Amino acid sequence: MIILDTNILTKSGIDSATTDLVKIIRASEVERVAVPWMVLEELTAHRAVPYRQKYEAAEAALRSLKDGTPWPIRVTLPRMDLQRFQDEWRQKWLDVVDVVPTSEAALKQALIREANLLPPCKQVTINAGGDTGKIGGRDAAIWLTAVEYAREHPDETVYFISKNTKDFGDGAAFPYPMNEDLTGIEDRFVLLTTWYEVVEKFAQRTDDVDEDAVRSILSSRESLSVIEEEAVRLMLVPPDLVGPDFEATMGLFVQGEGTLVDTDTVRVLGWAVPPFVTFDQATDLTAYRIGDHVWCTATVRWVLAAPALVRDSLQIQGVACVWETRVLVSTTNADAKLTVLRSQGTRALSAGQSSALSRELADYVSTISHERRWMNLRHEFAGRLTLSRMERLVAEGLLPPPSAAH
Repeated sequence: MIILDTNILTKSGIDSATTDLVKIIRASEVERVAVPWMVLEELTAHRAVPYRQKYEAAEAALRSLKDGTPWPIRVTLPRMDLQRFQDEWRQKWLDVVDVVPTSEAALKQALIREANLLPPCKQVTINAGGDTGKIGGRDAAIWLTAVEYAREHPDETVYFISKNTKDFGDGAAFPYPMNEDLTGIEDRFVLLTTWYEVVEKFAQRTDDVDEDAVRSILSSRESLSVIEEEAVRLMLVPPDLVGPDFEATMGLFVQGEGTLVDTDTVRVLGWAVPPFVTFDQATDLTAYRIGDHVWCTATVRWVLAAPALVRDSLQIQGVACVWETRVLVSTTNADAKLTVLRSQGTRALSAGQSSALSRELADYVSTISHERRWMNLRHEFAGRLTLSRMERLVAEGLLPPPSAAH
């Protein structure tokens, strides 16, 4: 088991080469990769604290703007949903690593160590007046979770990875009581202090990559199905139309014929049905040898097309877009499926890609758009649609504010 400290993941971020490699090692099943529960909470907090601060700053700025404007400003911020924000980021990290639970006994022992200034806890000066404070309870909880896992899994070697050499040491020797924590497991508890050491041990870069084989895998029905599922997960029409939209190209067809006469770039609330996926191109191929297999990462461009709900009209239209992802495949492990490591926002079609806006798509739109659910949806949200258009015109200075119209 590879157990990561917070500092291994914080600087690199969720979309980085480091997290890509974590996913590669995890997918290879050579070793499991996990974080202690406390690390998961720290990673989440690194996002949640700035979110709360930014929300409070926006709230204060809006209040100041309203106080300093002679006419009413009817703009409100959505309610700050800190719990939802935290849950979203926990899940993002759980897509990268597993989590090792921290027992009640480990948590209690961590606080006892902080109270008694036992390593990895310590005392620090907290102000210019010389006042001191005790810190390190979270570090102790992380350490004790890794130790506890090693003791509960006698058949495994634990690789604990942390850059925090000041508190955890460099692996050569450990202070009391950390040395006693490792009694009996010294030969299978390994402290590594850099991510480079992990890569050197588990993932060797190689030039042994068959680009034709990679492209064959990417264009296979199985891989296209994985991308379709991911597009549905991220971009299906959200409940109550609340959620991020995305950019796409809308086809303008001759009604009844399906002939494409023009296109327009639009914002889309979501796919009405799972999109049809085609492989476009792969670049930036990088290969690693892990265990007995070769694993390749690639930046892949896909073209997605389907009936979708257009934001400005709340109508089902035929649209297509380009979606770029970073993916992982194995050219030697036939049982390994394509894994999406991360993705970018979609963009409109470029010149030469309009074939995605096909006659078949136009026919599919005609069928889908007459379904009762979509007709009812447009009626239900018609008031919101009108209001959003008015707000946009006011923001662009094309209409006066409501109070100024009288």
